[in-house]
Amino acid sequence: MNLELETRPKDTFIVVDDHPPIRAFSKKVLEENFPSCNVLEADTGLKAIDLSLKNKPSLVIMDIAMPDLDGIEATQKIVQNLPQTGVVIYSNYGDEVYVRKIRQTVPVDRAFAYVLKTASQEQFTQAIKQVYSGEVWLHPDVQQVVWKLNVNKKSNQLTEIQQKILTAVAIGKTNDWIAEKLYMSNKTIQYHLYSIYDKLGINSAIKKVNPRNEVVCVSLLKGLLDMQDLKEAYEKENH
Repeated sequence: MNLELETRPKDTFIVVDDHPPIRAFSKKVLEENFPSCNVLEADTGLKAIDLSLKNKPSLVIMDIAMPDLDGIEATQKIVQNLPQTGVVIYSNYGDEVYVRKIRQTVPVDRAFAYVLKTASQEQFTQAIKQVYSGEVWLHPDVQQVVWKLNVNKKSNQLTEIQQKILTAVAIGKTNDWIAEKLYMSNKTIQYHLYSIYDKLGINSAIKKVNPRNEVVCVSLLKGLLDMQDLKEAYEKENH
């Protein structure tokens, strides 16, 4: 994925954390990668909401544990009122309870990242750039938690939409192609893919394999894909 970005003029970013060194680090990363941006800072959830509603930022970097209002509640207010604002959760907390709350708070079509503060600067930068581009990024440890949450549901049944996405992946289609075909955003396709991976036990963070390749293999083994259906789908879309 090409993450070289052309910064939009006068982009505003908001960094929210009650620890000044973390805010300074986040601001430094933003200014290094988006030289013309305007970076605002907040040290509480309430200030984050106020600054966001007044300035309509392209992106908010949000801590979870803060005074007066935590980052989850602040994020909920921001995503409800600013549909174009991307959110990067940047926190020490990647426990199941926090991951579940964030999943319930952030809409599936939202540009979003969940980064643990143990992440490298390279990972942090990648997450920011992907959210800025309208995409999704999850820290590997968070991916494992998401996988466990879905395994605990004890269901690997795919929805009709997920079955269509899986078939498209199996015949080699890109997320952009699938999004256009199904009249969905690329972000929504990404979220559906994460859900498919989770339901089928595809955990690339542990196995270090290409999840798109593995999900096709697993789906064939489980009988979720039929070779004749794939042949017909391939011929239909490529001839």
